[in-house]
Order: sequence, then structure tokens, then C-alpha cells
Amino acid sequence: MPTTHETALDFSLIEGISALGAPQQLGDRWVIRLDAHYLGGGRHFGEWEIGDIGLIVVIREHGTVRLRKVAILQCKRLYPNEQAFEEDTPLDYAIGFARLMPDDVTALAAEEQRLFTFTTDSRYRALSVADNQYQVIEEYEEQHQIPVHYLLHHPLEIPWEQTIPLPTIVDLESRECRLGAMVTRSRDVRASLDEKLPAYRPTFSDLSGNGWPLEQFVADELLTCREGYIAQGPNDSGLFQVFNRRTGPIAAAIAITIDRIGTSN
Repeated sequence: MPTTHETALDFSLIEGISALGAPQQLGDRWVIRLDAHYLGGGRHFGEWEIGDIGLIVVIREHGTVRLRKVAILQCKRLYPNEQAFEEDTPLDYAIGFARLMPDDVTALAAEEQRLFTFTTDSRYRALSVADNQYQVIEEYEEQHQIPVHYLLHHPLEIPWEQTIPLPTIVDLESRECRLGAMVTRSRDVRASLDEKLPAYRPTFSDLSGNGWPLEQFVADELLTCREGYIAQGPNDSGLFQVFNRRTGPIAAAIAITIDRIGTSN
């Protein structure tokens, strides 16, 4: 759905990880477990948040923790050219499920066939240069020396177009994903937008060429310690502010626990 809100895209990722929750043993030496936990963060109380999703990597050897590694992801979606800014607001949470009972005018509008397109000129409309969140992320990095990354949601490829309501069943699983969820450093985003005026909302072309597909970021960058932050113990002050408070500025966490259970030969 080209107009899916960013929160729903985040939920889909969490749901997908939750389905893989059973620990997996690799050979006779390693066990890997994935856990996902959703709490809701600052956005859900009408405030800012540093990240939407935290990735936590814990490496243990025979039950003893050897390494804690984290990455903080702030999620943004690429908007189709035909859609103005539209995301969940505090009013949406106050209204609750009444949003599912639209008035007659809204219901008729939903039945009209519309074409949505994504091009290199499409914008990340929830990412605004120099707004409160933009500045808070930079201040957090400077204060705690903990990097923040953007998780950018895209269609399978650019250009892309889709007619809604769907005229036929769309089989996305058979399509090659050339883009999808991409991770890029927040400092690289700021560098790309350094000469833009406040309130500028970047296009796909502004930020393309940086970063990695999400799965590559986790496997090749985070697990190998080229990206992310190595925590200084369980009570690391910078991480405590984000992860250890119910009202902390983050919405969900995904934990990757790697246990060494066998002995080396």
C-alpha cells in the first residue's frame, strides 16, 4: 500500500521478527535467538523520539556476556508524489478505533481509483531539516557519542507505481527487491542536506547512494562492529536514557542473542 503510515511499516518489521522467535542452533557450537518487544515511545505521547527501533546484539560464551552492541534506528518512509504529509498524530490516539468508522465523504473517496507513483523526486515528508527531532538526534550523538541511523522505507524499486484500489491481485513475493528498507547514518543524512534551508524535506535523490539494505547492515556492519555502538556494560548511561525507561524516546527493540555453547577444537 503506497500510503501506508510509517508506524504500520515499523509494526510489519516487528511482526516479521516475532515470527522467528524460536532459537536456532547452528552446528554444535552456536545458538541464535531473535526477540522483539514493542512499547511505544515519545511520539505516542505527542513528543519527539530519538529512534523508532533499537537493535540490540548480545554475544555470550557459555552463559557469560562478552559483548553488548546496539544500533538506534529512526524510521522514515518515502512518500508517493501524490500524497502530502500524513502520519499518526496524538489526536489519532485520542480518537482510537473510531478512525475505522469514516464518514460518508471519506468512504466515497476511498473507493475512487487513484494512481500513486514513486520517482527520484519523491520526498521523505516526515524528515525535515533543522526541526526539533532533527536537532535532538544530532545533540544526542554529540552528548553520548552513540550514533543514530535512519531506516528508510521504500517500495521494491524506483521508479514504482501502483493503482489503488488494486485492479488485480499483486504478487509482490515474486518481485525482486532492489530497494526496500535501507539504513544510512544520520550524520551522512545531515551532510547531504547541509546546504538546505530549514524545513526542507529531502528527495530520494538527495539521500540515494548512502547506506545498506537492512539485512546487510545487520549482518555485515552491525555484527562485525563496523557500525553501531559497543555498550560499556549493562548500565551504560547513554543507552539507559533510551532503553531502560518506559517513557524513553524509542518505540521498539529487536534483540539478537548469539550464544556459544560448544568448545573449539
